[in-house]
This record gives sequence, C-alpha cells and structure tokens, in this order.
Amino acid sequence: MIRIKISKTLEQKIRRGYPWVFHYQVQNVNIKGKAGDLAVVYDSKNEFLAIGLYDPESEIRLRILKTSNPVDIDNAFFEERFNKALVLRDNLFSEGTTGYRVINGEGDGFPGLVLDRYENTAVVKLYTSAWLPYLNILIELIKKKIAVKRCVLRRSRKVAAILETSKIYSEGHLLFGNNVDRPIRFKENGIDFEADVIFGQKTGFYLDQRDNRQAVRLLSKRKSVLNVFSYTGAFSVYAFAGGASSVLEVDSNSIALESSKKNLRLHFASRDFSGAEFSQMKADGFDALSALESDNQKYDMVILDPPAFAKRKKQKNTALNAYMKLAKAGAKVTKKGGLLFAASCSVHVSPASFFKNVFLGIKSAGHRFEEISRTSHAKDHPFMSREGQYLKGVFCRII
Repeated sequence: MIRIKISKTLEQKIRRGYPWVFHYQVQNVNIKGKAGDLAVVYDSKNEFLAIGLYDPESEIRLRILKTSNPVDIDNAFFEERFNKALVLRDNLFSEGTTGYRVINGEGDGFPGLVLDRYENTAVVKLYTSAWLPYLNILIELIKKKIAVKRCVLRRSRKVAAILETSKIYSEGHLLFGNNVDRPIRFKENGIDFEADVIFGQKTGFYLDQRDNRQAVRLLSKRKSVLNVFSYTGAFSVYAFAGGASSVLEVDSNSIALESSKKNLRLHFASRDFSGAEFSQMKADGFDALSALESDNQKYDMVILDPPAFAKRKKQKNTALNAYMKLAKAGAKVTKKGGLLFAASCSVHVSPASFFKNVFLGIKSAGHRFEEISRTSHAKDHPFMSREGQYLKGVFCRII
C-alpha cells in the first residue's frame, strides 16, 4: 500500500472536505506506485487520515475516496456510492427529461469520473487514468442499475495523451452495447435535443446549465433575445419554447451554429422561422456586442454564457477583467427594464469575485440594475467542496 505524507495545513483542509493532494503537496511517498493504486494519507500523529486513488502521471497525485476511518475499497464500496447517487436523483426528473448526470465526480464520491445518461446511452468520462483498473466494476454497475443499451468512454485531454501511447480505449470506445452511428436524441424538460456523445463538448451536451435554461424559458415570453456564445443553441431553443418573439445567436464556430439550427428544427419540426424571428451572426462575442451597440441594437434579454476564461489559476485576474468587460458590453445592448444573464464555468473564479465583476461591468456601462437571482449547477451536479463549484450565473434587470 502506498503511504503519503503531507503538511499539517493540508491535513486540516482534507478534514474539512478538500478532495485532492497535488504533486507538490506530497512531502514523502514510500513507493512509486502506478495509476489506480490505492494510497493512504497518514496525519502528523501517524494515524489514518484518508484513502484515495493514486495517479503518478497527474498533477492531482491523489483523489480522495474516504476520510476519517479506513474502509475496504471494493465492489461493495463502489456499489454503495452508486446507489447513493441514484437516490439523490430519484425525484429530480419528470418523464420530460431523459438526459442527465448520474455521477458527478467528487460530488458523488467518484473523484475524477463523470457518468451521463442520454436516453438509452451512458457516457463515462475519465479525468484520471486511475479509474482504468476499476472500469469493469463500473460497467457492471451501469448494466445492473440503469437501463441503457450502450456505454461510451470519453477521456480528458491528459488521459487521452496517456492512453494514446498504449493504443487502448480510444475516444468514443464502446464499453458495451451496439455502436453509436449518429447523435443521440434525448429530452430535457420536454424539449428535444441531440448529443454527439463521441466528439461533442464534455460528454455531448452542457447538462449543468439545465436549470438556467429553464429559467430563461420562464422569462422569455414575447421578448427579443440575444444569445452570445450560443454554441449549439440550447438557450435559444428554450427561449422560443417560452414564447420569445425573436432570437439572435452569436458564435464564432460555424459548426456549432449549424448544430443550433438542427436543434431548433428538432423541437420545432412544424414551424418555419422567418429571418426576423431567428438569425445568426458568426463572430467573436466581444466583437459582435461592439457592432450591435454601434448599430444601436437593443434586446429584451441578453444571455452571456462564454467558455471558461480561466483554465488555470494564473489566468484568474485576466478572466475577471474579461467578465467585467463582457457584462459592460452586454448591458449596453440590453433594453431598459430588460434582463441580463451572465454565467461563468471557470473553476478558478470564485462566485463572489464573478458576481462582483459582473456588477461592476453593468455599472461601468452607466446602468443601474436589480439583481433577480444567483444560480449554480443543476441539481444532478452536486459538489462537496468549493473546488467543485465551477458554474455560477446571475440574472439582473437593467433599470
């Protein structure tokens, strides 16, 4: 068994729920070990503190499975965790939702692993190769616990780089079931979507924004909507489902814009949208907002859902400035009395810092505002520590 020594400061953080030990936090390790080995952390009194999955190839050297008292990490351990995850989601979904997260990494006690379901297809995504020795256990649990016909494997970039050398588990590898030869159709709050579970972002769809999309749906009746960084248009479809009068999408990715059109046709198969009702602009979000302001265009609702501006901790300040600049530009094209929704998926940006900079951006545009609500992940994305709270959003009324 691998034994890891850490500092007293980190000991206290782990006792409070911190889920990781980074490579630079390891003061001593008794043996080299390989990915997937179990490693135990002992405290300064040489007493058990935590046990977790070891990965010598990852910056996160240890992902903690259990603290306080030692337990056997076996099939029964993982089945109990799986059952708890299912119970948490028992009452979350009506018959109108068939796409959702089953396991959310650290939040469900499976650090570095997510499991999503799209109708009859399950998608496992690994953020550490430490889970590879346990894949067979997970596959059997999926077969036993959820009624799906197939299961696909996705990999983070770092895991993919490690696996490429061994030529096993390619991207989209079929863990069981029949092959995926087309996007998977599913429902979310009664709305039809498709997920590219092989090559799409994350596992094929941004499931974490479901509650925010539903909020947009409830607020969009008879409103003109500007959807910036629209990607595949999920917010746009929700807006029309809520009765929006028009939607303009902005994205720099032409493939994403085409996918958005497809999603719109998927749910509104019998509706023919006019150019005045639905239009798209292929452009950078900041450039588009500047051009729309210059053209004196204003909207009843503006949605700002950019990709992560801070993928590393050192990019935090740059990201905060970008969020402030974006909120300022968004506020300038929001009608008086209109709604502005701003979101961030940057884990290195705290909710408090994000909200502060959004509000500063609106004020610097010369507007006052009323804060309507602050939002986070959908309920099937639980988090157990601050490090897991990456998604935050805020709805504001411009006054």
